[in-house]
Amino acid sequence: MDIMSEYDHKTIEQKWQKKWAESGLYKTENEISGKDNFYLLVEFPYPSGDLHVGHWYAFSVPDMLARALRMQGKNVLFPIGFDAFGLPAENAAIKRGLNPREWTYGNIETMEKQLHSMGASFDWSRKVVTCNPDYYRWTQWQFLQFFEKGLAYQKETQVNWCPSCKTVLANEQVTNGHCERCGTEVEKKEMLQWQLKITDYADRLLEGLEELDWPEQIKESQRNWIGKSEGAEIAFRVKDSDIEIPVFTTRPDTIFGATYMVLAPEHKAVARLAKMAENGAEVPRYQDISAKRSEIERTAEGKEKTGLELMGVKAVNPANGEEIPIFIADYVLAHYGTGAIMAVPAHDERDFAFAQKFNLPIKQVIEQPDGDAELPYAGGGALTNSDDFDGMDSEEAKTAITEAVGGALKCTYKLRDWVVSRQRYWGVPIPIIHCKDCGPVAVPEEQLPVELPDVEDYLPRDDGRSPLAKADEWVHVSCPKCGGEGERETDTFDTFVDSSWYFIRYADPQNEKVFADKKTQAQWLPVNLYSGGAEHTTMHVLYSRFWYKALFDLGLVNEQEPYTVRMNRGLILGPDGHKMSKSKGNVINPDEVVERLGADTVRLYLGFIGPYNEPGSYPWNPDGIVGVRRFVERVWRLQGALTDIASEETERVLHQTIKKVGDDMPTLKFNTAIAQMMILLNVAEKQGITKEQYETLITVLAPFAPHITEELWHMLGHETLIHNEKWPRYDESKLASETMTIAVQVNGKIRAQVTVPADASEKDVRVTALAEENTQKWLDGKEPKKVIYVPGRLINFVL
Repeated sequence: MDIMSEYDHKTIEQKWQKKWAESGLYKTENEISGKDNFYLLVEFPYPSGDLHVGHWYAFSVPDMLARALRMQGKNVLFPIGFDAFGLPAENAAIKRGLNPREWTYGNIETMEKQLHSMGASFDWSRKVVTCNPDYYRWTQWQFLQFFEKGLAYQKETQVNWCPSCKTVLANEQVTNGHCERCGTEVEKKEMLQWQLKITDYADRLLEGLEELDWPEQIKESQRNWIGKSEGAEIAFRVKDSDIEIPVFTTRPDTIFGATYMVLAPEHKAVARLAKMAENGAEVPRYQDISAKRSEIERTAEGKEKTGLELMGVKAVNPANGEEIPIFIADYVLAHYGTGAIMAVPAHDERDFAFAQKFNLPIKQVIEQPDGDAELPYAGGGALTNSDDFDGMDSEEAKTAITEAVGGALKCTYKLRDWVVSRQRYWGVPIPIIHCKDCGPVAVPEEQLPVELPDVEDYLPRDDGRSPLAKADEWVHVSCPKCGGEGERETDTFDTFVDSSWYFIRYADPQNEKVFADKKTQAQWLPVNLYSGGAEHTTMHVLYSRFWYKALFDLGLVNEQEPYTVRMNRGLILGPDGHKMSKSKGNVINPDEVVERLGADTVRLYLGFIGPYNEPGSYPWNPDGIVGVRRFVERVWRLQGALTDIASEETERVLHQTIKKVGDDMPTLKFNTAIAQMMILLNVAEKQGITKEQYETLITVLAPFAPHITEELWHMLGHETLIHNEKWPRYDESKLASETMTIAVQVNGKIRAQVTVPADASEKDVRVTALAEENTQKWLDGKEPKKVIYVPGRLINFVL
C-alpha cells in the first residue's frame, strides 16, 4: 500500500468531488428493486451568494444520515434547490445597481460551487429554482385551482407597511415597530390584498398534529400559532347609549368577576366611544403608539401592560348589572375573538397584571380546591360571589351562565387568513386579470406561466402598487372572459407561497404536463424526514401543511400530511457565544476553515458540536475544530500501523461502534456516534488494528468524512466506491464486555451518567461524557476550565 506522507485534504477532496459528480453517484432513481425509498429533505437556501456556517450545519450534517441510509440499503432522495424570489434579493440588487435576476442567478452559480465543496450527496439532477418559469408556472396553476375553489380571494385588510421597502411585512418581520430588514418605522395600512383561507383549515391543521411523530415542542408551537379557543360570545351594553359590544371569553363562568372591559385600539367601536369619553382626545395618540408595535410584541408574556381608560364611559355587566370601566389596551388584538374582552383579574394573569397597574378591583369568583387564596387562579372549582350560581362547578357553569346572559358558545382562533400579496418586483406574478365588468378573472391555463417581465425600472413605488404597474404593455391585456379591457394583477406572491410545495416538485422535477405525477408522488411522499430551522415552524411548515391539505382536497396529492417527521436543528453561534453578525465581527467564513482544515473536518466538527435533533445554541470553538482535525489525521496515520493479529479488545469495541453509530444515526444523534468512533480510534491505537478491522472503521466513518474515507478505501486496494459499500453488521456475541457507569457532574452537581467499558481511559470517559445531551445542556456551550476525574466513579466539569 502506498502511504502518503501527509494528509493533503485539498487534493483529496477536490479529486473525489469531481469523480462523484462524473459518475452520477447520487442521482436517484424513483424505484430500485429490493430497496425501500427514503425521502430526506432539508430546507432549500435563499441564494445570498455566500455559504455561511449555518448552511454547512443545515446541509452537511443531514448528509451524514443520507449517506448512512444508502449504505444500509435505502434508495435515498436527498435533493437541493434554491428559494430564489423575495425581498432580500431585490433589495441587495437595488443597493448594487443590478437587476435582481442577474444578482440571483449569479449567486446561485456561486453557491452551487460552494455546496459541492462540502461533499454533500445531493441529487443535482432534481434541482428546483423557484424563480425559473418552469417552476412558477405550477405555482400559478395551483393558486388558480385555489381561486376557482374559493380558497383565494382579494379583500381590504390591515397590514404592516414598510415605507422604505414599500411592501407589506408579515408580523414576524416587524421588531419593536420597525422593519427587521431596513429598520424603518412600520405603518398600519388598509390595503386590497390577495389572501388564502388558511382559517378554513384551522381545525384540520390541529387535528393532523395528533397523528404526527414530531417533537412535542414543534407541535405545540403550531397549536399556539393557530390559537384555538373554545368559549362564549356575550354582549356588554355601554351605559346611556345604544352601543352593544360583544366580547369573546373562554371563561364565561367567571363573568361575575369581570371588573373592567378592554377593547383593542383598532376596535370599530373605539371612535364612537372616544366621542363620549372625557379624555377622547387622548385616544388617537394611544392608537398611533399601538399601531407601531407588532402583534408578537403586543402579546408577549411579561411585557408591561399599557392602556388608556375611556373616562366617563361605562359598560354594564349583563350578569349582575354592575357598571365597569372601559379601557383600550394593545394586549387585546382586533382580529382575535371580537377584539374586546371582559377582564377578570382574579382568574387571568394578564388581566391581573393590568388591574394591579391601574389599581382596579380584583374579585374572586372561583374557589380554589385546596383553599389557597393566592391569585390569579386560572383553574376550575366551585363558583362563589356569583349570585344564583354559587356552588356550581365551573365547567357546568360555562354553559348555564352563557345561556342566562343571552350569549352563545363559540370557537375562535388567533390564526388569520394568509396574506400572499407583495408589492415588489422580484416575485411570482399573481395570475389574475382585473376586468371592470367581470371582476378578477383567472389567466387561462394555456397562457401560463405569466412570466415576470424585464423592466427598466424595478424600484418600488410610493403609492403601494408593485413596480410591475409601470410595465404598461404587460399590464394592459384583454379580459379572458368578455374580451374587454383588462389589467393584470401587479402584486407578486409572498415567497412562502413558492416554498409551500417545492418538496413535491423534487419528486418529479422534469414533468411538463403536471406539477408532479401522482404515481411518482406515491413513491416518495410524504417526506420521511424534514430537517430545518426552528424559526420556520410556525410559518413555512404550517403554510406548507395547509397548502398540501388544500391540494389533497382537490385530488392532486395522495395524503393529507406532507411530512412524516419534522426535526428542528440547533443554532451555531459565534466564538463569543452570540448570534453571528457581521456588525459584531463574529461571523465564521466556512471557506477559510475548509481551505485550512478540510471539509471532512468541518463536517465532523459540526456533527460533534452538540445534539442535532433538538433546538440549542452551540458556540463555534476554534480549539474544538482543531481537535477534530487531529482525530482525522490520526485516522489517516493509522493506515501505516496495521497489524496481522486481531486484538479482541479492538474487535469488541469495533462491533460496539457499528451498533452504536447505526442506532444513533436515525435519531440524528451524530455527536454521540462520533464520540464512539473516537473511542474506537483510541483503542485501535493502543491495542492494534488489522486491515480488515481498519476497513470496517473507515466504512462506518464514511458518511461523516466522505473524502478521506474514499481515498483510504482506494489506497487499501479497492476499486469500488466506499459509499456503495454495505453497512457492516455487528456480531451480538462480541458486544458483551465489562462496563462501568460514570456520574457526570457540572460544577459538582450530577447532571447525567454514562456507561463506558471497564478499562476506558480518562480521555474516553471525557469524550463520552461531553457528548451526552444533558452534559451539553448544562455546559450551555461553555468550555470547562477544569476537569476532575475520579476513576470508576465520576467526572466533574468545572466552569
